[in-house]
Amino acid sequence: MRQVRLLPRSKAPLNFSLNETTPTVRAWFQVENHSGIELMLDRIVSDIWAGQPVAYGLMGYRTRIPKHTTATQIPPFQVALTPAAIEQVQRQRQLQQATPGIQPSYTMNATAFFDSKLGAFEVQLVGHEAEVQA
Repeated sequence: MRQVRLLPRSKAPLNFSLNETTPTVRAWFQVENHSGIELMLDRIVSDIWAGQPVAYGLMGYRTRIPKHTTATQIPPFQVALTPAAIEQVQRQRQLQQATPGIQPSYTMNATAFFDSKLGAFEVQLVGHEAEVQA
């Protein structure tokens, strides 16, 4: 459905928390529903890249999206990071510190699955280069 878009919620929609007991990545999304029907966001399947894939998973909170609105209060996608993923994120941070002016590459891909009175459908966000929260 062309009137529905899945987008990052801000300019810096990613947060890598490497110092937590369980290191995680969080990604925030918003849905623009320019259609004339109410939607139910069923789930978002996402993968996050820090130069290479570091996280893959599912945000599975059903969220009502009224017609002609932008929904920003969607729970974040949150995934625990493996030791290899933590090392890759740290390499990206070191690259940024070692070469000022060169931005590390963080990319978000996601597919949102919706239910509506017209049936089920999906919308994709592909290859969005994202900034990381400080």
